[in-house]
Amino acid sequence: MVRRLCRNGFEWLLWIVALIIVAGATTTFAATVQEKIAAGDAALARFDLDAAVRAYRSAVQLAPDDHEALWKLSRALADQGTLATDPRLQERLYIEAQQLARMAVRLSPEDSKGHLYLSVAMGKLALYEGGRRKVELSKETKAEAERAVALNPNEDVGYHVLAIWHREMVELNWLLRTFAELVYGKFPTASLESALVNLRRAIDLAPDTIPHRVELGITFASAGRWAEAKTELEQALRMPRTWVTNEYYWELARHKLEDLSAQSNH
Repeated sequence: MVRRLCRNGFEWLLWIVALIIVAGATTTFAATVQEKIAAGDAALARFDLDAAVRAYRSAVQLAPDDHEALWKLSRALADQGTLATDPRLQERLYIEAQQLARMAVRLSPEDSKGHLYLSVAMGKLALYEGGRRKVELSKETKAEAERAVALNPNEDVGYHVLAIWHREMVELNWLLRTFAELVYGKFPTASLESALVNLRRAIDLAPDTIPHRVELGITFASAGRWAEAKTELEQALRMPRTWVTNEYYWELARHKLEDLSAQSNH
């Protein structure tokens, strides 16, 4: 009897020790994943996008079900696509960004970030795709951006995506508008005024975000409001760098200002 009690007590002690070891290993593993994510954040803060991608990818490899690691890697890959010059590379980056964001949505469907960066990846793909594929992608882009801002009304990038969707729909040629009728059931309500409203909302939420300001200027130009377009684009060029893609948007602003100058000289 005494031997049995001792044996049982020893077995319980082993179980307790094992649980402590497992708990410690789990805590250490979680800390390692968070360290990788923090390293990615720090790399972005110093505008080192490649290092950020490596860090976030390491976090995803360690923990494929970590929601934060997934959406942050998706965001970073979409930014790499924005800066890439090879269309085939852009497509690969946007497709991977889309896949990662979908995984984030499946893991945490009530969190806005997965939906937000799925809309970003889909929207980027739509911008670089042509024809029917562009219209097909646009439908999910809008739905995911709307879901993101419904879950979190402070998602400024969600309003940015919706603004671009409105502008792109307005500027479709007649053939794609006809195809859009088939994809959407009927041609969706879209307007440059709605694009402007969404961009102003994005700027209200994140006034230091250069892409919001540049796209507002471009949208004013699309609406024929040249003076307001020039004001917004020039202001964007005076703003300090805050994100890895800012130089791309500054270049976009400079090109648009050149176009406006050329138009005013005719």
